[in-house]
Amino acid sequence: MFPNLRKGLLVSLTMAGFLILPVCSRADSDYHPTNDGGNFGLGLELGEPGSWGVAGKIWMDRVNAFAPAVKFENGGSAILQLDYLWHNFDIITMKDTDGEMPLYIGLGGDLILQSEVAIAGRVPVGMSYIFDKRNVPVDIYLQAVPTLWFFTGGFTTLDVYGELGAHYYF
Repeated sequence: MFPNLRKGLLVSLTMAGFLILPVCSRADSDYHPTNDGGNFGLGLELGEPGSWGVAGKIWMDRVNAFAPAVKFENGGSAILQLDYLWHNFDIITMKDTDGEMPLYIGLGGDLILQSEVAIAGRVPVGMSYIFDKRNVPVDIYLQAVPTLWFFTGGFTTLDVYGELGAHYYF
């Protein structure tokens, strides 16, 4: 059963990649969240699921972004994450600073491929602070993520995670 499940998951992930690739290619290369950085950020994320991980952010335009991550648990298993985020820059306006603080909401998923396979749907809700100072192409973020897990064997659980992270933009 597991070889067929793994083959199906591999085909599904490959198809998802082919669907996401054209969207990423339409990214507005003129939009950069910071003055000195590009539209791709790479950084560190702390919080569950897992305890830490490598997180990315690819801005499509001023409102939309993809946020992939690979998180690691202390036991060694890896969790793959991908979120699509919508940002609102108008709710919180910053005075006396060059930075911005958008609120965002998104849709995404988690995938664990170990001896027990698990897939989850997630809804990240958070805020980030985008520094806009010379030579500081960085953002920091804090988010709450309700996540509905589906495990092999029919077990389902709903968790709410907190995550804290930062990106450096290239």
